[in-house]
Amino acid sequence: MPFSKEEIIKMINLDEPDYQAIVSKLTPEDIPVLIELTKHENPAIATKAISVLGQMKSDKALQGLNDAVNHPDPVRRIAAAHSLRNLATLQGSTKMLEKLLDDSDMGVRKFALKTVEVAKVSSLREKVKAMNLKEVNPEIKALGENVFKKL
Repeated sequence: MPFSKEEIIKMINLDEPDYQAIVSKLTPEDIPVLIELTKHENPAIATKAISVLGQMKSDKALQGLNDAVNHPDPVRRIAAAHSLRNLATLQGSTKMLEKLLDDSDMGVRKFALKTVEVAKVSSLREKVKAMNLKEVNPEIKALGENVFKKL
């Protein structure tokens, strides 16, 4: 039986949630509630729900991250970029990472690059190169060059 929304909020709404322990208690039936929580008015709850989704390692979880990737709040997009490192092998994650690499927010681009690096998403090598050509922030440009060399 899936957990209620209130139960999941209680699990994730901690200063430092133990995501592995939380995910070990959840099942795919809990994913719809997590998706709902990614839209929560409290960004702390929303971003923690996004983090949990990223560790659920299922297509349903990946679909739930799509809303976070397209959210107007860059904090939620950063959480999505970070979460995608755990789902980078699933079909559809590459398109989301591509979108995040083109994001207007510098922090989102930075976390998307780090995810591409950690998850070794070699299919985005040319995208990283193209992004780097137009990047104006020196820190992100250096990170992009480093990621490109590793892919």
